Amino acid sequence: MEKDDALIISHLRQNARKNLTSISKQTGIPVSTIFDRIKRYNGQMIIKHTALLDFAKLGFDMRVTIVLKVPKETRQEVQNYLMKVEHVNSMFRINNGYDFLVDALFRNMKEVNDLMEELDQFKVKKECYYVLEDLKREAFMSDPLIVKALY
Repeated sequence: MEKDDALIISHLRQNARKNLTSISKQTGIPVSTIFDRIKRYNGQMIIKHTALLDFAKLGFDMRVTIVLKVPKETRQEVQNYLMKVEHVNSMFRINNGYDFLVDALFRNMKEVNDLMEELDQFKVKKECYYVLEDLKREAFMSDPLIVKALY
């Protein structure tokens, strides 16, 4: 990745709705170049344009990170199940003795408990961690000064 690409991406990471003229003024890269590169990034480096939400303000006060160790013979079944669970925000395949890391959001403890009981049917080993506070979220490559240092 070129330095200019990294700078453009860092501005988009800060604010995906930032207009091209503003990015151009701050980076010294022509607007037409920025437009062409963003168009080229879509579907490649940029997977999805999205918004970060304050889930608590939407009524989802409980954020839980769950790590699961799943028997090999049911791994695909568990993955398919979790992909359909409406509370699951993100899911990752991991290593070091566990198979999945699940980030999920709930309105209350009963909803958390219901999911934990549903997982029992798969004979999984599970550990549940309750997120108390977001300290840093989606910040990598969002500061142009740091991106300049990286590239």
